[in-house]
Amino acid sequence: MNSGDHSAQIVRFGLFEADLLTGELRKNGRKVPLQGQPFQVFAILLARSGVLVTREELRQQVWPEDTFVDFDHALNTAITKIRLALGDEADNPRFVETLPRRGYRFIGPVAKRLTPGVLGGARTGRRLSAIGVAALVLLSAGAIWRFRGNPVEPPVELVPLASLSGYETTPSFSPDGNEVAFVLRGSDNPGIYIALVEGENSFRLTSDPSDRYPKWSPDGRQIAFSRPSQEGQAIYLISALGGTEHRVYSGPASIFPKSLDWSPDGKVLAFSEARLDRTHARISLLSLDDSSVKPLTFPSGQDIDYAPAFSPDGSTLAFVRSIVTGVVSDLYVVPLKGGDPKRLTFADRGISNQLSWTADGTEIVFSSDQGGVNTLWRIPASGGTPRPVAGVGAGADSPAISPKGNQLAYEHSLRKDSVWRLALRDLKHSQGLPVKVISAKGLNGRPDFAPNGKKIAFESDRLGHSDIWVCDIDGSNCGQLTSLHGVAGAARWSPDGRHIAFEFRPKNHSEVFVVEVPGGRPRLLPTLPGSDNGGPNWSRDGKWIYFTSDKGGGPFQLWKAPLEGGSPVQVTTNGGVFASESVDSRFIYYSKFDVPGLWKMPTEGGAETRILDEPDGSDWFNWGMTAQGIYFLDSSTEPATIKFYEFATGKQFSIFTPSKPISAGLAVSRDGTSVLYVQVELAESSIMLVKNFH
Repeated sequence: MNSGDHSAQIVRFGLFEADLLTGELRKNGRKVPLQGQPFQVFAILLARSGVLVTREELRQQVWPEDTFVDFDHALNTAITKIRLALGDEADNPRFVETLPRRGYRFIGPVAKRLTPGVLGGARTGRRLSAIGVAALVLLSAGAIWRFRGNPVEPPVELVPLASLSGYETTPSFSPDGNEVAFVLRGSDNPGIYIALVEGENSFRLTSDPSDRYPKWSPDGRQIAFSRPSQEGQAIYLISALGGTEHRVYSGPASIFPKSLDWSPDGKVLAFSEARLDRTHARISLLSLDDSSVKPLTFPSGQDIDYAPAFSPDGSTLAFVRSIVTGVVSDLYVVPLKGGDPKRLTFADRGISNQLSWTADGTEIVFSSDQGGVNTLWRIPASGGTPRPVAGVGAGADSPAISPKGNQLAYEHSLRKDSVWRLALRDLKHSQGLPVKVISAKGLNGRPDFAPNGKKIAFESDRLGHSDIWVCDIDGSNCGQLTSLHGVAGAARWSPDGRHIAFEFRPKNHSEVFVVEVPGGRPRLLPTLPGSDNGGPNWSRDGKWIYFTSDKGGGPFQLWKAPLEGGSPVQVTTNGGVFASESVDSRFIYYSKFDVPGLWKMPTEGGAETRILDEPDGSDWFNWGMTAQGIYFLDSSTEPATIKFYEFATGKQFSIFTPSKPISAGLAVSRDGTSVLYVQVELAESSIMLVKNFH
């Protein structure tokens, strides 16, 4: 072909020229990456400049009927890559206009006629009409006026991303900022989804309901995510266009979130690697070249590190260091080349499971309840005072910031838990329907009956901070027992009803406190310094308080401390987190952290015996004891069921199945006539998109 024929196949528009013979796009003479199917789509739009090209026409011309591919997602991805190459914006297009649910139209001025047949096998449908050079002059004049005018910062816009039916969580932006991957739970079609920021239909990437924490690769081709495995957790990679999953790691997992992040060079994944005890974890780096794993952080035996996030330049990694229960945590940064982590926050409050750096690398955005309610905060990466992210409000979690485009995505959640009382006709049967006794905004959980059955103690964050509250059995006459501006919980009445023991973290570790009812001041119970101590419960004579501790690292063990002061005594050696003495004080029954089941052993010591496979490890506090047996939550069923285990026969009996999911806490009255349980009344989450985020 001669040079004249070739020049007739070069289309110029603005600062760009497209060579339809070689399939190349250039800007000011410099090549711009745009290849394969995205370029084919682009060529068709150029060929029909100013005219709507329907999605169906593009499917027929670029994706033959015998091609197995998710067309909607493939086309959306192609349009996204075209816009990235052109520096175009979906909501203010200069070149490619979207006609929702119909197709696309090239609206830029074209300054070169396209000769027939230049698209090869693609059917163009019609020729381009030439547009004069005058159009380019006008366009250039308009551009000069725009950039010389006074710049006006566009207003912040807050919109939902996908609005799917279910629980949308943990967003992650594509490198170009045009797509968001997220998890959908509580739906008939769960899994990882991808949605375009411009509002195209969402594409389902995976179908496993347990998939979590998607993260886009820096080149935009793959998505990494976490999924439970027999060993604990596995990390997979999958093409952003869909296809076969590829497992790159499998190992133990802690009970805490398994979030991860991709290094800017695409060679390494940072993740929270659990130790063999499945309780504590560190941040480790997984090489995608040879699958080697290298630890980056070295927390103490009482800490867990999670939520890794690489800085944009790849020199630093931010992460969260927390006590194992996660209620109190702080933000740290550590150099990738090694060194001691630097602590950035000192609020001793909870930080959620995902962090994000601003695009310029100067700040880190995180979710915390340090102001009393969960919302987004930002802090300089070099240290300083955190300040709230404007405009997002309460219930904001899991922030993600686009590398390009000034966009913030986050999970907006609403949650309300209520305490219900179920009357029992006898040990194995309920009497009538349950009655809601505690109903307030926010989280209300882990209730306990007073010994006389007339009052209820529980934890609630209705006023922002989580504190201990006491109400009458019918939910009336509620009063706040503690006001500690932290996270207080796990309240348990003493046998004489004069005191309540609970857990709270005053400084670096959680501790056990005791408060007199009513009107007393909480006092610290001496336990094990330098350890996380919590989950209190009383001996039947009221002289001892059982508690769990991670003294020395490793699994949590049960201890007991005298109420009047003295040295704690270790009770278990094979793990234990929540204990209750039998009514006759001969045995102690207990659960273990992240290990399903209930165990018993003689109060004075001896071999342990496993008596139940339930409750699940994450429900270690969802059981209560009577003289004849144990009421517990069986979450192996869907929905979960309250059951009774009878000591005399070793049999289990189903008592009641609530209509909604059960949350934290199950208790039985001392006389065995009522059961308290916590029900999730409201739980919903949507991915929200903040445009023009700065």
